[in-house]
Amino acid sequence: MRKMRKQSKPKSVAKLKKELDRVFSIFIRYRDNKICFTCGKPGNQAGHFISRSHNATRYDELNTHAQCVSCNIFKHGNHAEYAYRLIKKYGSKKFEELIKKGREIKQFRTAEVEALIAKYDVEGYGGRTEEGTQLQQDSKTMQIL
Repeated sequence: MRKMRKQSKPKSVAKLKKELDRVFSIFIRYRDNKICFTCGKPGNQAGHFISRSHNATRYDELNTHAQCVSCNIFKHGNHAEYAYRLIKKYGSKKFEELIKKGREIKQFRTAEVEALIAKYDVEGYGGRTEEGTQLQQDSKTMQIL
């Protein structure tokens, strides 16, 4: 008698969001050259202006920038400086649009999260290890900036 193989269950949205958090965080930190957006010191975290609990802006590149531990954790995001720098960099219109978007209700579907994982992994940042080693992806070596 044959043994039946267990079929693997599809990943839940929560597990996929956890993976997307990891890939997106790496993308943001490398995009910003690991420099804190609010103080200019070395930054090894991805800080959000509008909290990650708001799904509509959780993976918004305008809402997320590299931050140091001091600004992101101890200063609770350093919001006054973050807001000032967002307006200075993107303008007040984009800032107001971000605030408005943060008030929207967003529920992710599996396909959406998978597409975002693919987007941020392919862009050459998410596939890197924390040490910054090069990885093979689609038979091309990603170059470290």
